Amino acid sequence: MATKRSSRTAVMVLLGILLVAFAAWWFLVRSDAPPAPEISLAAETAAASGEAGQSSTADPEGIWIVDDAIGSFQDYTSTWVGYRIDEVLGQGIGSTTAVGRTPLVSGSVEIDDGVLLAAEVRADLRGLKSDRVFRDGKVSEALGVDRHPEATFILGGPLSLAEGETETSVDVAGTLTVNGVAAEVVATLEATLVDGVLTIVGSLPFLLVDHGIEAPSASIVVSVEDHGLVEFQLFLTQPGQGPG
Repeated sequence: MATKRSSRTAVMVLLGILLVAFAAWWFLVRSDAPPAPEISLAAETAAASGEAGQSSTADPEGIWIVDDAIGSFQDYTSTWVGYRIDEVLGQGIGSTTAVGRTPLVSGSVEIDDGVLLAAEVRADLRGLKSDRVFRDGKVSEALGVDRHPEATFILGGPLSLAEGETETSVDVAGTLTVNGVAAEVVATLEATLVDGVLTIVGSLPFLLVDHGIEAPSASIVVSVEDHGLVEFQLFLTQPGQGPG
């Protein structure tokens, strides 16, 4: 009898360990982080939202305004700006990738005679959401959102675009301001013009130290990497012509 009880106890202990391990994976390691934006998927959203009668080869000249009426933030088909950074977990659990995004975005782009003359994008970081509520609070503190709720990217100078093209891939130099601290960066972006909607996706690398950001940590998250990506998906329309 004693042997049977010992065997049952050992089995219960093993099951308990397995359940704890599964719970740790499910709540701490398993990630629901969305993939990086893709221009092809964004273009599908633009096509579905474009003005009837607008041509995919419409003239890109003029001023374009960020349109938050296209797509849905629930499935990340809308305009958004966010971050992607790796977290180092404690107790030998490993690492995971943290992704947070905000749909509270405004801005404009000006194109004239095949030249990108100006571009400015503003993101309200108070809208940042990830798949972990406890992470969002720590990120907000680290980014100084209470003092500096907006992050901005401003084009560094005029940039010539491929003449006559409605699709392009280009590196864009500019200034990124986060936590009230500005740093020079280079964004890699793809853009396409579909049914009167200028669609832009891309990313830019950033270093926490460049913006005076101290890496956040928690009981299970030992630290985060000292670098990450700002990712973005933008839909822009011309005043009086777009879906918004």
